[in-house]
Amino acid sequence: MKKYIKRLIIKCYMFSVLFHEKVFQTAKCNLRYLLVKKKKSKKLLVIFSGYPGEGQQARYNYILKFSRLRCHRLYILDNFGPHNKGAWYLGENMDFYIEDAVVQLIDNTLKELGLTRQDVITCGSSKGGYAALYFENKHHYYASISGAPQPLLGDYLDRDVHRNIFEYIAGKEGETRHEDLNNLIYKAIKQKRGQNRIFVHVSKNEHTYEGHVLPLLNFLEQNNIEVRMDYGEYKKHDQVGFYFPPFALRIMEEILNEDIDVVR
Repeated sequence: MKKYIKRLIIKCYMFSVLFHEKVFQTAKCNLRYLLVKKKKSKKLLVIFSGYPGEGQQARYNYILKFSRLRCHRLYILDNFGPHNKGAWYLGENMDFYIEDAVVQLIDNTLKELGLTRQDVITCGSSKGGYAALYFENKHHYYASISGAPQPLLGDYLDRDVHRNIFEYIAGKEGETRHEDLNNLIYKAIKQKRGQNRIFVHVSKNEHTYEGHVLPLLNFLEQNNIEVRMDYGEYKKHDQVGFYFPPFALRIMEEILNEDIDVVR
């Protein structure tokens, strides 16, 4: 009986949140999003979605997991690209109109909440982790919390399994497409104004670590940029959705407590 009641409460909560889904319209795309406000909060957590599994549609991540956080939360859907399953929040043929729309939406939300870009924390895992890391640095937000990201985006997408997404984002022609995507995050990190605040969770036992996170760590060390790491013990990449939230919640509580200490 208790389990039934708990499931019913969860369903009611999810329905109430999804009922308030809105669309942010630009000249080139429409962004679907959810904004959950928290009274008296001075921080905005922006949550980017991971790539949906086989047979699944694009969806919001961590709505329930993050429901008790003491901050505003902005969930942004990435239902672009082939089969509307995601374009890494970037765009098509190297025209990053989705990225532009995301930044406009965040800026509008900040204006509505009376906050600034220094009050934004970006967050997500896998594809969402890439977006969190990219947007934090490219657009000078306060911090990013990412789970098992793929910074070498050209390496990750320019394979048979994701070739259609690679060609959607980078175009079908051009000798430098692969390296252009690989370098996006690294360029963003180097040009950020102010301090980089990068928090990353990953398991050393899954493929993302050696192929993507380890090169990122080497790059950060070479450029004297600090990063705080959290390591899991799981073997499959798709398990990050289970192990990442506790880390993200812990970091968010630390950031929120920084504000409390300042007020005191």
